[in-house]
Amino acid sequence: MEWREVVEHPSLQDLPFKIETNEWGEIVMTPATATHGLYQGRIINWFNRLGQGDKVFPQCPIETSEGTTVADVA
Repeated sequence: MEWREVVEHPSLQDLPFKIETNEWGEIVMTPATATHGLYQGRIINWFNRLGQGDKVFPQCPIETSEGTTVADVA
């Protein structure tokens, strides 16, 4: 699947885990944990304290030659 198809697919909306694609266009799903979310929040807060008005994004999709991966914080 192309990333656009993943984002627009109705059954893939509001899932409690991260969705990525691999180099074959297959969907890869990684369950989120409370601990993972806690660390993600801490990293976002840390970047916000260090930044100078820059934007910090959670769950930012990054298209690569091998598929689309989702950075926890960008």
